[in-house]
Amino acid sequence: MKTTDVCGFYTMLSFLVKILCLTLLIFIYCEFIIYYFVLLGCSWPQLSKLEQDFTIQPPRDANKKPLHVMLITDTHLFCSQKGHWFNRLRREWQIYRSFQSAQFLFEPQLVFLLGDVTTDGQWCSDREWNRTVERFHSLFSLSTDTRLYVLPGNHDIGFHHEVTDGHLKRFEQSFQAPHVRLLTINDDEIHFVLINSVAFEGDQCRLCERADHELNEVVNELKRTGAWTKPILLSHFPLYRTSDVNCSQSSSGSLKTYSHYPLHRERLDVVSQDATEHLLNMIKPRLIFSGHTHRYCSTEHNIVSGKMIPEWTIPSFSWQNQDDPSFILLTITTNNQRVSHCYLPRETTIFWSYAIGAFLLMFYMLIGGRRPFYLLAFCFSKKKS
Repeated sequence: MKTTDVCGFYTMLSFLVKILCLTLLIFIYCEFIIYYFVLLGCSWPQLSKLEQDFTIQPPRDANKKPLHVMLITDTHLFCSQKGHWFNRLRREWQIYRSFQSAQFLFEPQLVFLLGDVTTDGQWCSDREWNRTVERFHSLFSLSTDTRLYVLPGNHDIGFHHEVTDGHLKRFEQSFQAPHVRLLTINDDEIHFVLINSVAFEGDQCRLCERADHELNEVVNELKRTGAWTKPILLSHFPLYRTSDVNCSQSSSGSLKTYSHYPLHRERLDVVSQDATEHLLNMIKPRLIFSGHTHRYCSTEHNIVSGKMIPEWTIPSFSWQNQDDPSFILLTITTNNQRVSHCYLPRETTIFWSYAIGAFLLMFYMLIGGRRPFYLLAFCFSKKKS
């Protein structure tokens, strides 16, 4: 016996399947595809022979590819259970998708996270800390060809006057991060000096004395090995500057005049002026990278020899701190380097993508899919009669 679809059941079912598929497509675009679309606008910077430092010996192997480094900062993972669970989930999903998408597209050899891994690490218990570290390694899972190094920030161990031996020890054990660390890429003869900028206050405390001792050991190691390339300095706090008024290409587009740039506080916003001079004279870096302020800044420091040393302050990697998170890609050899500032999807862009998708979906349901609604209305009226 032939069945008649009187009330349009199969038509309505087909219509609902289409709606479900369209909803799924909107979700996939907003939560997966958009990250690749935005990141495809960035690429590894290409080196220029005109910009190389001719006073430094070039790479021994002229055919060797340059070192590719990704630098991020201020992920601000929630350590305690404060805040709404959906907010924590949303922020960590954004960090996960951003990092994994960037790793897939760019395949960096080194990744540096310049501090403030957590939002409230100095206040959470050891149990909460261990859970956060596990989540961190899940979010930042790496390919076998990539190495990750982490610096401490004030939100991880506290500001200088808040640091305790327990908080400092657990961060060092979790991320193998001493006060000062020398990292040498042997094949490239490229040196990175990673510092705990919270420990460079110059007030002769136990924390600062240990940092100064480790810094002297690193400097002596560079001299003893006869390093012929200057190191790259990595710090959570930016080195001393009065404000961001002299920064080029600042992401703070609303800041127009000098009066709109807040003055930086030494030891809270930036490294103190004395400690900055000490670090520059001891390490004599070729480049400096920092975080903490959540704003992009490209500036220069003048050392005793008169040479200008560039510093890049990197914005936050998380929506927790700003609508337009970003990171840095560095292409570097022994005597040449170039930097790219790469943006991640804006949170507002994804919000409006969802809003536009929902509007188009409703439009289709009311206009494009009117026949199933008419069939449903016909069936309903028939049953009433």
